[in-house]
Amino acid sequence: MLTKKKLVLLLSPFYLFFILFFVSAIIRSFITSLGYYPILDQTKISLNNYLDVFHDKMFLTICLRTMVFAIISALFACALGLIIANYFNQKNSRVSGFFYKVSQLPVMLPHIFIVLALLQLLSQTGLIPSLLVHLGLIKSYSDFPLILNDQKQIGIFLTYLWKETPYVIVTLILVLRQIGSKYQAVSLNLGASKWQTFWHVTLPLVQPALVNAFIINFSFNFGSYEVPFLLGNQQKELLPVYVYDLYVQGDITQIPHVMSLNLVLSLASIIIAAVAILISRKLPGGHNGGVR
Repeated sequence: MLTKKKLVLLLSPFYLFFILFFVSAIIRSFITSLGYYPILDQTKISLNNYLDVFHDKMFLTICLRTMVFAIISALFACALGLIIANYFNQKNSRVSGFFYKVSQLPVMLPHIFIVLALLQLLSQTGLIPSLLVHLGLIKSYSDFPLILNDQKQIGIFLTYLWKETPYVIVTLILVLRQIGSKYQAVSLNLGASKWQTFWHVTLPLVQPALVNAFIINFSFNFGSYEVPFLLGNQQKELLPVYVYDLYVQGDITQIPHVMSLNLVLSLASIIIAAVAILISRKLPGGHNGGVR
């Protein structure tokens, strides 16, 4: 039998790694953001970098844009994943089982793989525009709409949707299968419609898991660098790219300022996650939904 002491012992390598690398990095970043940077003979502690951050209109604009985009992307992935997961749970045929297994594939693929696939397929010189030109459906490659590196960030949105919707599906399917169909059957037998059963029974039961999936998706979307860098538009730059560009520009005097930007980004993610959890607890199923 696994005792608490054995469990702590088994997890001790993870705790050690977490403390040495993650926590120590955050502490050092925080100290640096306060202006303590001995390499440049800066030893005076102050909040000037944080004050500069919240007075920087460009940063605030980019931060708001990134936050809204991350929230919308996560919401779309959760909504689409919920619909598909509920359908797969209701349909136990071989066809639905096959498509459920196929839907798990993107979960195992890194985001960079999805980015490269989209570049090969949907860029203006990609496979799909080439096929349309050869079929005579469009006259030239320039007639194909700009989907990647556009100001509306469609390419980034498609990447997040392609990658995160399967994650939501897998997460909710596991919850739905543990719950079973007894609650839905009782609701239908009492005269409720399928929509009423879904809204008043199924949704409250999976709501905690759905909110957890939203938080994970949002956190990645808000802090992701490689996807916005490869598929984004410079005129509508997202926050991780903006922060990284400041970091690599070669001006080491900006390091304390960059550290403050990173910590503000992290703090914003934590605040959104906390708000999502608080809202979740107020919704039906927030206290007793899901599977214990």
